[in-house]
Amino acid sequence: MNEALLDDDGSDDLVEFTPCCPKCRSAHVEPRNLARRFGGAMGAIVGTTGGVAAAVAGAEAGVLGGPIGVLLGAAAGVVIEGIVGGAAGCAAGSRLGDAIDRNILHNCRCRACGHTFGGTSS
Repeated sequence: MNEALLDDDGSDDLVEFTPCCPKCRSAHVEPRNLARRFGGAMGAIVGTTGGVAAAVAGAEAGVLGGPIGVLLGAAAGVVIEGIVGGAAGCAAGSRLGDAIDRNILHNCRCRACGHTFGGTSS
């Protein structure tokens, strides 16, 4: 889950920190990551739409190359720009959602009692 760096004895060993439920003190805690999943999905949709729109606009501008050039260029551009735009949008949306999960939402859920809480609770 979370990792903490030990500096008190000068060693660089990483120790895993598992949050406990503040209600029942159970260690059976899982991350919910709701904003990260939602942000990734929305980013992928927006990125794909933007990529396809940019490719279509580029194809319309390339009318001077002839009808076959426009058709082939547009088809390749839509596929490539859609994939690249979707991947970039998904990555950006996931990072934003991760920040929202960590700082705003109650991202942890106890599997024992169902209580939701922030990850910094002990």
